[in-house]
Amino acid sequence: MSKKQIIEKIREVTGCSEEKAEIIFRKGIEGKHIVVKVDWEWIINRVIIGAIIVSGLWALWQYLG
Repeated sequence: MSKKQIIEKIREVTGCSEEKAEIIFRKGIEGKHIVVKVDWEWIINRVIIGAIIVSGLWALWQYLG
């Protein structure tokens, strides 16, 4: 989940304000209750999409040139 999604979930569950949810989120990070991880699936997907676009542009350049 993203930071925004977690804060929205905190607001939904507790019924507090945006500011209070942000404070709860920060305390959760500091207290190791919320673990921050890199979303490798998203990163790899973007790298693959970039590689496909670059190879397509390269092939088009070779075809036209």
